[in-house]
Amino acid sequence: MRCQGASLRDVDMSGAALHGADFTDCDLRGSDVSALNPGDCTITGAIVTSNQAIVIAQALGLDVRAE
Repeated sequence: MRCQGASLRDVDMSGAALHGADFTDCDLRGSDVSALNPGDCTITGAIVTSNQAIVIAQALGLDVRAE
């Protein structure tokens, strides 16, 4: 799936097959990114909210904590 530069706001991608998807420079704000595996997708320059950034960081295996 090639979505470079697209606006995918408020999209439910929770059940989508996203392996190899390219979300370069996409606006993903408000979308469910829980199925997105940053190791299998390209997300360079994607616009996300802080909550989505936490979901993506956790998918990378990070332990996200409040200061």
